[in-house]
Amino acid sequence: MSGRNNRIVRNREKNIQFSWNMGLLKIGVGILFIILVLLGFWRFWRQKNEKKIICLAEEGNISQEYFILSSQDQIGIIDKKGNQILEPQYTGIDLPNPSKDVFIVQKDEKKEIFNSKGEKIFTNYEQVEAIKSSEDTNEMESQVLKYKKENLYGLLDLEGNIITEPIYTQISSLDYRPGRILVEKEGKYGILDAYGNIVIEPKYDQILADGFLSNKEAYGKTGYIVAQKKADGIDFGYIDYTGNLLLDTKYEALERALEYDDENIYLIAMQKGKKGVFKNKKKMIDLNFQNITYSNLSKVFVVNKNGKYGFFNLLGKVILKPEYTQYAMAGNYICVTKDDKTQLFDSNGNLVGTNSYTKMIETNNPAYFIAEDEEGYYSIISKEVKIDEKYVQVAYAFNHYFIVTDKTGKAGVINALTKEMEIDFNYDFILLIEGTKSLQAVDGMNDFVDIYDKDLRKTVTVQGGIVENIGKGYSICYGESEMKYINQDGQVVENTQVYPDKKTYSIQQNGKWGFADDKGNLIVKCEYDMVTEFNPYGFAGIRKNGKWGVVKENGEVIAEPTYELDTYYFPQFIGKYRLVQSEVTYCEEVY
Repeated sequence: MSGRNNRIVRNREKNIQFSWNMGLLKIGVGILFIILVLLGFWRFWRQKNEKKIICLAEEGNISQEYFILSSQDQIGIIDKKGNQILEPQYTGIDLPNPSKDVFIVQKDEKKEIFNSKGEKIFTNYEQVEAIKSSEDTNEMESQVLKYKKENLYGLLDLEGNIITEPIYTQISSLDYRPGRILVEKEGKYGILDAYGNIVIEPKYDQILADGFLSNKEAYGKTGYIVAQKKADGIDFGYIDYTGNLLLDTKYEALERALEYDDENIYLIAMQKGKKGVFKNKKKMIDLNFQNITYSNLSKVFVVNKNGKYGFFNLLGKVILKPEYTQYAMAGNYICVTKDDKTQLFDSNGNLVGTNSYTKMIETNNPAYFIAEDEEGYYSIISKEVKIDEKYVQVAYAFNHYFIVTDKTGKAGVINALTKEMEIDFNYDFILLIEGTKSLQAVDGMNDFVDIYDKDLRKTVTVQGGIVENIGKGYSICYGESEMKYINQDGQVVENTQVYPDKKTYSIQQNGKWGFADDKGNLIVKCEYDMVTEFNPYGFAGIRKNGKWGVVKENGEVIAEPTYELDTYYFPQFIGKYRLVQSEVTYCEEVY
């Protein structure tokens, strides 16, 4: 009996101990679970923020710390203060990221990599290169490099840390998609992100970016057209920007409709020689047409079936059946011909009129379009208005205003709503200043430029004026000795309003130019015929007797006005070097 009781007691002790251990285990597992969750959240947060930084860099927000310097057919590197980092003695330099001191230089077929101290870096790798497009363009990846080992390639970051092992036969950037890396492995292609994560497994025979460009995300939502070889040819499919497969590779041709502001993805696909449209994964227009195109401003798909044209909207609804032999369209209007009869419809398929036009030109205001007649003259058309004055040229400006040119070649501005001329035919040409609601009107014979504001009031007249868009809604109009700043409505503003964060500004006294600080204290005497504002790097141009020099923001003249520059716009400088901003930004030595 006692033995049985002892066994019961011992079993109870074991049960208590087991329960206690299980409790500790559960607590430990719970703590471990919490730690793992927190760790996962930390990693997610870190990756999200790192990706945000890379996304900003991909969209052109990389700070320019270094510039390629061109001098006597050789190139080197300077920093943003104008200091020479590498002497111009090289025949080629790759600067993958201008905010980082990683300079891949070439001289006499030999390639080396230096930092800003002139030290060789990445010497422990067999070969390190910038990642460029397979099309050999000037574009290159800004966050990663590729390295070579035993004839295979991997990814490195700009500090020299390995991102991926060398397992790829080739690595290149993907056109129209910065931050996405095209890799080849065992003859198949895939996509990596800048962290080496696989976006698309390397199992395709071809991958192309679809070229979609968004106003908000730039190329951030560009997707991928992928291809696989089949027994009877090549079939195409589609993968969205997140890496999700939308369409299998079973189409003979595939393209994305571009230039629309919509979260949906519209794909024109061909199968068995017939085309249709998919909205994301869902078929929106049957694959039943010989050809399909997309009209951006009209937001309409134009289909062709047996030589006849029809029209669908973005919901896949028929606007007009494919029964027309000719068409022209612009904005909210579609002009079609059937049985030698021409009709004008709106984009909802409602009959507007029976006007005949050989050509219709879209405007940025979908309520209007510009029509060309058989004689080559232009008219302005809307549902309510027809202005038919035999203009030889018409261009939309803004609101209800159109720039028109008469038969004498003189330009003016008409209000299409009232049909009244707002600016008479007194100018050789009139242009909309990009990004604004203001106009630049040029009288070439008398050599002056007038600026008109959004209400078409003249606000500026500058002799020999040059108009330059300087961004953020501002423009500048300047001549030999005059400089006016203009906001996006065409009104004159002070340079202190245009550049609120600057500490030093250009000023004019007695017809001469110099610089003062934000409190009005003179920094550089007003003794120059013209000056530029200080650029973000702290340098401004000074001109005297037709020649340019350079001054620093502290007032120190680092290059007297001795540069004879053949330039139409204000020159820019980094130190004593001229800054050239074209397809490739670089600096050049001036003699």
